[in-house]
Amino acid sequence: MVAHLKTGVSPIPTAPVDDLDLDRDEDREEWERRVMALAGVRIQAARQRLEKLGIVDAHGNLVSRTLPADMASESDTTLETG
Repeated sequence: MVAHLKTGVSPIPTAPVDDLDLDRDEDREEWERRVMALAGVRIQAARQRLEKLGIVDAHGNLVSRTLPADMASESDTTLETG
């Protein structure tokens, strides 16, 4: 059984708006808070993914600035597909 089915919490973060009246300042502020919280979750997930792939270190710095051999300017590979 999938964990989120047990807890009732979706693993996909959301920022619902259906309970807000965006004509009200308070609700617009709440919407912005929700969107920023969602963005924070997505940024953290992306950073963890890049770290797991070895692209960035724990501080968010690139691990390497060297291009793969097939992307180097002297490579014989091409982007042409036809």
